[in-house]
Amino acid sequence: MGSATVNKSPQEALAGPGGLPLLADEYLLEFCFSSAGRARAASFYPGAERAGERIVSYRAKSIMELLTAKMFMTEI
Repeated sequence: MGSATVNKSPQEALAGPGGLPLLADEYLLEFCFSSAGRARAASFYPGAERAGERIVSYRAKSIMELLTAKMFMTEI
């Protein structure tokens, strides 16, 4: 088939079980950094808490909030 793909028709996709998964009300994110200095810097993000010498935890109410925190705390 080469680079071709096999897809369902819209009718087949809608006929089967599925739908969007339910999202959680809250998410817990924990980072384990390679150094205590990096963990300390990440802990300054609003809402972040030190959970150990190299561990920082953060609770988010949405996936977007979680991804934003990850971006700033890990400098990605």
